[in-house]
Amino acid sequence: MPGMLYHLSFAQQVYSKLSPILQLDKINFMAGNLIPDLAKADKQKTHYRKKASNGILCVPDLEQAKKELYIPNDSIKFGMYAHLYLDYYFFGKFLIDSFIWNKENEKVINPRNNKEWSFNYFFSENGLYKSYGEINYLMLKDKRVSMKTLQEIPEILPNTGIALFDERIKTTWKKELEEYLSRKIEYTGEILEYPSFWNFIEETAEQFAKDTFLIKNKKNR
Repeated sequence: MPGMLYHLSFAQQVYSKLSPILQLDKINFMAGNLIPDLAKADKQKTHYRKKASNGILCVPDLEQAKKELYIPNDSIKFGMYAHLYLDYYFFGKFLIDSFIWNKENEKVINPRNNKEWSFNYFFSENGLYKSYGEINYLMLKDKRVSMKTLQEIPEILPNTGIALFDERIKTTWKKELEEYLSRKIEYTGEILEYPSFWNFIEETAEQFAKDTFLIKNKKNR
């Protein structure tokens, strides 16, 4: 996952684009965007995982997820689908396009600065996940996520009606977010570069809205 705040900022962007044409419950939609990462079940199942085009990363099987979760009049499930949509393009496009993946030597190389890491390090708490933490404060400072909306989302998220997603980890999302934000990590940009990452969020939200609009118009014909 590309971090809780990133999913919430993406959801906020998508909501602003789709609310004029869909009757979305904003809080349920935002909550839905959090649920896949908080389910207790195996992420292989909750994220409909399959291998990405580079054979290293995993991405959601969007076609399968769409069959079960693409329900615009169910704001929670639609939000869950939006979460998986962002994961799909983050891992399947943004990361693949941003780095060089040396499968033979199990190395990841950043062409911006020629830094390289082993696969194990790159996907560790000190690698990619630390980079998520670097960007958190920048996103909050730039008001990429509305603090008012964060306060409105209930600490105990609503049930989805799908057993796989309704057994949750013990830590609530708000406590997890508090723990996440308590790690004051200075921004270096060694792995993820904030401007390009935010551009990706905006572009993907725009694409999600266009895809939804096209499907809606096709069904109305």
